[in-house]
Amino acid sequence: MRCYLGIFWLAVFALTACDHPAKANSDAYPTSNLKELTDLEQLAKQARQQNLPILLSVGAQWCAFCHQLRDEVLAPMALGGDYEGRFMFMRYLSIDDHQPIKGISGKPVIKHQLAESYGADLTPTVIFIDGNGKEVGDKIIGISNIELFSALIHNRLNQAYKNMGNPLRIEVMPGQNLTP
Repeated sequence: MRCYLGIFWLAVFALTACDHPAKANSDAYPTSNLKELTDLEQLAKQARQQNLPILLSVGAQWCAFCHQLRDEVLAPMALGGDYEGRFMFMRYLSIDDHQPIKGISGKPVIKHQLAESYGADLTPTVIFIDGNGKEVGDKIIGISNIELFSALIHNRLNQAYKNMGNPLRIEVMPGQNLTP
């Protein structure tokens, strides 16, 4: 009887552990408000025209910290619409995706190779480049404090603006007067 009772509780535990629906493979990619990088040539052209940096968030499906960064910091920044085309262009670079995209020169490039070319061998890594593909801000590697990550991004944006000769500055603490 004890054996059956043990098996019963084991089955109940196993079934409740499966209570949450499995995530589809599309979860490897960002939510719709944070765009996946698909055409760096076109994005770079926009960045050059507006003299704005490009933020590339390098991540992977298996990386829990990448999901946390995307869901708690980058997706809300993208959702608000205050950043895209005004302060920067933000894109997610999934190193799990092995389909080629248009690189900055228009030639096909595999995403993980693009990430490696910028020295992003750990995830998450946030890279700041200009419209010519040059790094203009220090990389942010990993997450030390998710609550202050937006401020760290703002700090790197100011660094990028300075290195690009752009007079634009953004308040270091997000939410304070986001007007260009």
